[in-house]
Amino acid sequence: MTDSTLAPFRPMYMATMTEAIAGGDLATMKQVAAEAEQHLATYGDVPALLQLLKVEIAKAEANG
Repeated sequence: MTDSTLAPFRPMYMATMTEAIAGGDLATMKQVAAEAEQHLATYGDVPALLQLLKVEIAKAEANG
């Protein structure tokens, strides 16, 4: 695969998805959905892991 065939990188922020929805273009929405699925496959459930990390930080702070 050459660089010219790669889709442009879009960070998976809420704005990326809401802009795709607002644009109403089915192909774009499907592409963003596929990119979001790939993001989840690569990085996992970041919000859930962040919450776990915050719990561990609070425990460590409480123990001095």
